[in-house]
Amino acid sequence: MRRLNFLHDEPWDEVDEELQMRVRWFGHPFGADILGASLRELLPGSPGGWLHMHYGVEEMFFILSGTPTLRTTEGEEQLSPGDVVYFPEGPDGLHNFSNPTDEPVRIIAISSKRFPDVVAYPEQGVAWVATRHPERPVPAGGDEGIIARFELPPKE
Repeated sequence: MRRLNFLHDEPWDEVDEELQMRVRWFGHPFGADILGASLRELLPGSPGGWLHMHYGVEEMFFILSGTPTLRTTEGEEQLSPGDVVYFPEGPDGLHNFSNPTDEPVRIIAISSKRFPDVVAYPEQGVAWVATRHPERPVPAGGDEGIIARFELPPKE
């Protein structure tokens, strides 16, 4: 059995000052190959990430604390602790979380980790293709894989 406590305040695996967001990954320390999970903390005023979708990954989010704003193609909605939201792959899974409040937001993110995965950011006109997880170190002598950025074709 492998164990960690996701509620500890330190250390965070990823800290993004611009997006005012911190992430603690669970799958990496356990060596998980199919299931991904993380704790995401959106600090007060966090704009969150960009509206995006995956081709290759499903995602589910569990709101632990705070009241984040969820943006999808249907508009914006305020979520509360206990809410669970699911996003399939493709355009129906477009989403983004932000935190316009004065309190931190904590979210557990669960996903499948199929590769290759394409993450598309339609508003920015870019997509990333990855044949391996970008945050995972490549083992000695292992395949470096492909992680590449592409411009999306303009909508007509």
